Amino acid sequence: MVELASETLPTAKPRLKPQGGAGTNIRSGFIDDLDQNSDLHNDKWYGTPHEIGVGDKMIRDAHVRKSLEYITGPLRAAHWGFEPASNSELDQEIAAFCEYVFFENINWDQALRNILKYKVAGFSLLEQTDAPRNIPIEKFPNHPGGNQGIVITGLHHRPAWTVYRWHQSEQNPLMIDGITQHIIGSDGEQSGFRRIDADRLIRFTENQDGANFEGMATLRSAYGPWKIKIALQVIESIKHERQGIGTPTIRLPENAIDEDIDVAQTILSEMRAHQKGYLILPHGYEFTWESTSQGDNTAISESIERANRDISVNVGAGFMMLGMTSKMGSYALATSQQGQFEIGLESDAKFITTTMNSGSDGWSPVERIVRMNYGDAVQVPKMVARNLPTRDWSKILPVINQLAITGVIQPDDELEAFTRRVLRIPEMHTETTRRWRRGIESAFASLDAVTMENEGLEAEQAIE
Repeated sequence: MVELASETLPTAKPRLKPQGGAGTNIRSGFIDDLDQNSDLHNDKWYGTPHEIGVGDKMIRDAHVRKSLEYITGPLRAAHWGFEPASNSELDQEIAAFCEYVFFENINWDQALRNILKYKVAGFSLLEQTDAPRNIPIEKFPNHPGGNQGIVITGLHHRPAWTVYRWHQSEQNPLMIDGITQHIIGSDGEQSGFRRIDADRLIRFTENQDGANFEGMATLRSAYGPWKIKIALQVIESIKHERQGIGTPTIRLPENAIDEDIDVAQTILSEMRAHQKGYLILPHGYEFTWESTSQGDNTAISESIERANRDISVNVGAGFMMLGMTSKMGSYALATSQQGQFEIGLESDAKFITTTMNSGSDGWSPVERIVRMNYGDAVQVPKMVARNLPTRDWSKILPVINQLAITGVIQPDDELEAFTRRVLRIPEMHTETTRRWRRGIESAFASLDAVTMENEGLEAEQAIE
């Protein structure tokens, strides 16, 4: 072993504390929102217990709601699981135990729906509770507690509009120390302000900038086209109401007498769209609709569709609108946009799994469950989201088949299990395997034996 001289040893010192800060202005638990639109600051966006926020108003629009489902739908349909820390029997069991706790013992789909509300509000909060419960010992024979384990009893959603104050951590200003929740009261709970500590909260903040724990929601950048769309829809409705229903008009003869007017009124009232929706014009008068342009040059409908397209582009799903508003659409453009859309989905999945694995405020929900059940000496598995249903597996699987035929990859049980998962077909059970499969395996075994025999003969001939 080579000994280093003392003068060659590193002299750098550890950096125990940062010199900079988060920079966000938080006073008495209220975040100073610097959004250029003051009508969307803080709870004006995500609401209060007494008033719905702008974000929730937007989600009531059909196009806005569907655009977000382009993201939330594939994420909810993904295969969520845990990757073990190693291939050891214990690590495999710990990963299986985490899947039992997070995906079987509770309603994970409902929890995921609540998590994904950060797309609307900018953040979402879940309060985790856990308690001792009976567990299937046959599944987890290495569990120290036998048939007793600590499992999650709930991932309770704490709506964004109930957050009254944020409590910033003094040790790390980028984290929270807790929140104060405003509960207005109901038949099942008392009203008041309740503090929830950060070590009970799983916080998902989208696009957190500094210590702005409210983040910036994906929906926020769709506010402009949504606002324009609402105004245009009102104008279009007024236009249809005023010009879509014709106004019956009659021209009276010159020097008309009262009887002529009475007859005209009778005629017009019988053909009315509304009892008073008619005009009687004296001789020589003309009535026309006057506007700033002739015809429909303002193209209100096209402008509304453009706003809908911008709403889809906001979530990266603009390719969904290609061909819907015109006679032409670009397949190459759609393919290019879809690739970016899939990358965005994978980023959202990674954001969720990273928060569950590492936490946002100094603790990990996954590690907590593992430590309380298997102790501090074991490794912690990682939550993952597999098989997002956005890729066209009908094109990918034939490539895998060709690679297997040419010998570039070797089929094995893991590859078969993966193929079954993406095709959403049942897992393989060896005890019920069909005879044709065993015949193929026997044929491969015989082929290997013949190959080995031929190689042996060639070796003997070479020696002779």
